[in-house]
Amino acid sequence: MEKKEKILILEDEKEIGQLYVKFLKNHGYNPVIATDGIEGIKQIKAMQPDLILLDLGMPKMNGIEFYQFICDSQKKPRYPVLVLTGRTDLETLFKDFIVEGFIIKPFKKEQLLNEVETIFNKKYQRIADGSRKRVIIVDEDQSSAQKIMGVFSEAGYKSEIVNSGMMGIEKIAADPPDLAVVNLNLADYPGDLVVLRLQGMTKTKGVKYVLYIEKKNTLDAVVMDTISRKSGVKLMCEYADPSEILEAAKKVFQGPQE
Repeated sequence: MEKKEKILILEDEKEIGQLYVKFLKNHGYNPVIATDGIEGIKQIKAMQPDLILLDLGMPKMNGIEFYQFICDSQKKPRYPVLVLTGRTDLETLFKDFIVEGFIIKPFKKEQLLNEVETIFNKKYQRIADGSRKRVIIVDEDQSSAQKIMGVFSEAGYKSEIVNSGMMGIEKIAADPPDLAVVNLNLADYPGDLVVLRLQGMTKTKGVKYVLYIEKKNTLDAVVMDTISRKSGVKLMCEYADPSEILEAAKKVFQGPQE
C-alpha cells in the first residue's frame, strides 16, 4: 500500500543512504537522500518532508548545525526528526535536541522501519508480558535503587535498574516500560530533564513517570510544583521509605492526578 509520507534522509555515506531509500520505498514511503546539510536544506525547500532521518556526522554542515537551522525561535524543529547516531554523540543529542526518537548505530533495517512507523502512527505497540507491569528505576545510588527494586518486585512488578540519566533515556527509549521512576537528583542529567526528553519522543509518550527525592533533600512546595509543570510529571514523591514510591506508582496507574 502506498503510504506517500515523504522522508528526507541525511546520510553522508551514499551507499548506506541508498539502502535506506530502497528499503523504505519497498514499504510504501517516499524517501529522498541528501549527503550533507547544505543539500538537505535544498531538499527541505523542495519537498517539505513529513520526517527527517538525521545523521549527526555530515560534511559541509554537520547534523547539529542542520538541526539548529530547522528549529524555530523556541528552538524546536519545524519537522519531525529521527536521529541516527553513534553512542559517543548521545550526550549532545539528549542535552541539545528535541526529537521524535533516535537509533544508535549500527542498527537493523527492521528497527529503522519500526521507529519510522511508530512516529507516523503516533503510537508504540508494547509487547505484553502477561499481567506484570514493567518498571525501570533510574538511580545512580545502587543501594537505594536495590531497595526500591525490592519493593516493586515484591509487589509483582517486573523491575530493573539503570544507574544514570543518560543510560535511563537510552534504555527507556529503546524498550519503553509501563512506568519509569526517576531520581530527581541524578548527577549526570537531572531527573526532570530525563523525563522531559522522553516525553518529547513518540515512542515513549505512553510511559508513566514518578519523580522522587529523599525527604532529607526536601524541596518546598513551590519548587516541586515548578519541576512538575516543567517536566509534565503528574506525581512527585518525597520519600523516607521505598514503599512510598510504590504507593505513588499505584496512584499513577489508577489515573490522572489532580
